[in-house]
Amino acid sequence: MKRKQNYPRLLLQWGVFVAIVLTVGWAAVSEQTVDVEKYCPFGGLQAFGTFLINNSLACSMSMVQIAMGLVLAVGVIFFSKLFCGYLCPLGTLGEAMGRVGQKLRLQINIVPGGIADRLLRGVKYALLFTILYNTFLTSELFCKKLDPYYAMATGFLGEIVVWMTVVTLCLLFVGGFFVKMFWCKYICPLGAASNIFKYFFLLIIAGLVAWILGLLGLESVWVWILAAVCVSAALLEIFTLRSWGAPTMTIVRDDDACNGCGLCQKRCPYSIAVPDLTKVRHIDCTLCGECVSSCHADALQVGGKHSMRYVPFVMTVVLFVIAVVLGQTVELPTIDLKWGNYEQLESENRVKSYSLDGLQSIKCYGSSSALAMKMEKMQGVVGLKTFVRRHGVEIFYDERLTDTVKLKRALFTPMTRKYKNPTAEMTELKVVKLGVEGLHDRMDLVYFGMALQRVKSIYGFTAEFSCPVDVTLYCAPDAVPDEDTLREVIEAEELVFPTKTETKVFPMHNELRSYREEGVVSSQEFSEVMFREIKALSGRYSKHIAACSDEEKYPRAIYELEYKAIEHVPVRGGFPYFKSFLSGKEGILSVDLALKGTMPVIRLTYVSTMWDDARIWKEIFNAPSWTIHMVDGTTKEMPPKMKFVKEGHTLSE
Repeated sequence: MKRKQNYPRLLLQWGVFVAIVLTVGWAAVSEQTVDVEKYCPFGGLQAFGTFLINNSLACSMSMVQIAMGLVLAVGVIFFSKLFCGYLCPLGTLGEAMGRVGQKLRLQINIVPGGIADRLLRGVKYALLFTILYNTFLTSELFCKKLDPYYAMATGFLGEIVVWMTVVTLCLLFVGGFFVKMFWCKYICPLGAASNIFKYFFLLIIAGLVAWILGLLGLESVWVWILAAVCVSAALLEIFTLRSWGAPTMTIVRDDDACNGCGLCQKRCPYSIAVPDLTKVRHIDCTLCGECVSSCHADALQVGGKHSMRYVPFVMTVVLFVIAVVLGQTVELPTIDLKWGNYEQLESENRVKSYSLDGLQSIKCYGSSSALAMKMEKMQGVVGLKTFVRRHGVEIFYDERLTDTVKLKRALFTPMTRKYKNPTAEMTELKVVKLGVEGLHDRMDLVYFGMALQRVKSIYGFTAEFSCPVDVTLYCAPDAVPDEDTLREVIEAEELVFPTKTETKVFPMHNELRSYREEGVVSSQEFSEVMFREIKALSGRYSKHIAACSDEEKYPRAIYELEYKAIEHVPVRGGFPYFKSFLSGKEGILSVDLALKGTMPVIRLTYVSTMWDDARIWKEIFNAPSWTIHMVDGTTKEMPPKMKFVKEGHTLSE
């Protein structure tokens, strides 16, 4: 009898697989970055869980992924495990490996419903608990460490743990080769999560228990609730092998029309005993339709109706589209935190909110948390939400203690940027004052500075908070850019910045409000202004100074080293590590950054009876490694973050 193909399913399964391969291959060839997790429903479910428990989202998760996870849950409840049956690339690979193993007669028969089959089913729930526990605890996706899809799609360059990934890859390929649907039935944590949605009454009970315990003031009960749900679902699956309450749509068998040929069970990816069932409520059923397409007696139908045969295929596509649309139009906050007397102020209707989009520094959970710590220290601020996709923030505050101007000032970071030094013949520079709207945070100023750098006659600029932001340009006196030239650069909608591997595009949302020329400054004054931000990095070591307070017993000296490289931002980023390294050197009292004319220098104040030039050069500036003192009191050895080439010397009195 000729085999009938389930073409709709094949179209989706292999269409998704080919699309992934082509996307990853194109990214590798073009050296472009591709988000391989963009449509991952499991990551979305984890992210949504962290939002419910911690009021935060994992850095790498987008609303599309969260929508995929939520839509997957809805799909399971109403239509069974459509993602598993039609879209999952690991399921497609598992089926293919099983067919190869079957043709080579190498498959081991684990009897469906037998003791081994039932006991192995508990593994995926243990793995699900482990992944969710670690994810909810840290707000970072633990599954990345071991996900075989993520490892393959990133070329093993992602956030993987090698031994974990090797184990899961072996379970996927070797396990699937020898045991039919080994990964999906026994290992897949998303399969376990999907089965829990088939026992959705467990989630309802868990939600009610969590709500009651929350009213009682108990904290961190989620661990026990998560464990209870995973254990309960595992036991239900092991002992019953069937779903309860969901899905609402199933495969229905007409006993009168059935001829008992057994083709449906043979074609079923999970070898479900369909001929023994009237309604297929087996926990493994994905509503894939393989049994329906195999039935020559027309005894099997989706929902018991011929007209519904293609409903699972259509709903898979529809739900995917719904998830994409929701992901593009709805956004959950990356963090949603309240502190202080927020609840009291809210009950008294005294909480105000200030919203601002386009803060380019709001790009992940880490940057959101850093902003939250900063705002929590500000008087009058009682809460914060951030939205990574639109780089937005919503700040909750008591208007009696602060206002929007103060909030804008807190978000703003002053900037000084030097592009180049004036030539020896250039004794003075022209000053141009600008008023610019749209420069809300440091990343706005970074992009603004990158744009201004294209105007060759500008030697540097400073930006100070004001409304609008006060920008001071220092320009060549014979080539001052006019207002129209600056407006074209500043008000561009985007900044196109080519790198060695790709062309990056950054959004710009600035407006030039005012322009005026304002006299001149000497080249020396310009150098001093540009150096102010660098000079502020200087540090003193109070513990060493106190230990060597008797200057007669511990005479001072200053070691000076020319260090022009400190003007470069990446080099400057290593200076805090250098200061930490010096803090462990007894007899080093301070490290200062200063200008000697227009040349940046590093000056070490030290106890001359404890150090000399040769030792300073060898053990400090030429040290093979740095001992860094961490905030938790521990130390860490690391390679030097700065390179020193030209030897310095002690200044004579």
